Amino acid sequence: MSILFCLYLTGCTSTKVHFYTRYLPTTDVSKITKALEDANFTVVKNRHAFPEDIEQSAVLYSLFIQDDKSVSLLTKTLTEIGWPIQQTQALVAGNHWYTKNSVGLYLLPDGVKTANKVATQDLADDYQSRNCNESVKISLKGDNRYTMMFAENKESKTDHLNGYWKVRSYPYLELTSLNEQWWFYFEIEQKIEVDKVSKIQIVELKPVDQYRFFPNCSFVTGVRL
Repeated sequence: MSILFCLYLTGCTSTKVHFYTRYLPTTDVSKITKALEDANFTVVKNRHAFPEDIEQSAVLYSLFIQDDKSVSLLTKTLTEIGWPIQQTQALVAGNHWYTKNSVGLYLLPDGVKTANKVATQDLADDYQSRNCNESVKISLKGDNRYTMMFAENKESKTDHLNGYWKVRSYPYLELTSLNEQWWFYFEIEQKIEVDKVSKIQIVELKPVDQYRFFPNCSFVTGVRL
């Protein structure tokens, strides 16, 4: 009975790993998840964006973590399966905080993120029109599909509203309609803006030509820092 009770307590205090899988293929996610669960970690996966100051594989944790050996075990387990951790940091990075019995795990394949370039995975988002008379939203989906939504659609044809997107050659983004009758090209710009509340990390898509569907429009999305 005592042994069972101890095992029960061990299970209850298993460190929770918030695993950010945004830049990893499914096969790697499955392999890493299994290795961590075999090492008695509870794994919670998500595809959230990384804090801006994470430029390499990292583990973030609370100074008050219950099991102070769990961070060492975590990094050791990852190293054994080919994912060495270059950065361990206490408490916070960006707006991501971790409680006393959880850690954040951010894994980046070599060359995915650079300071002056937006990773392809980070482009998937909803973009709202800016500096124009049209109210338009462009949604870039994670499966490389796109949709355009106009508050007031003045066009009788709708074949330009759906299609596929890709980064043709950074920093240029290409949108191609499903029937391959329409092509739209944008220049990707990353910058910091400031409002009355805080700084905002902005990604802006600037058309490289004057498209009649949304003349003079650019499209933006942002994350508060």
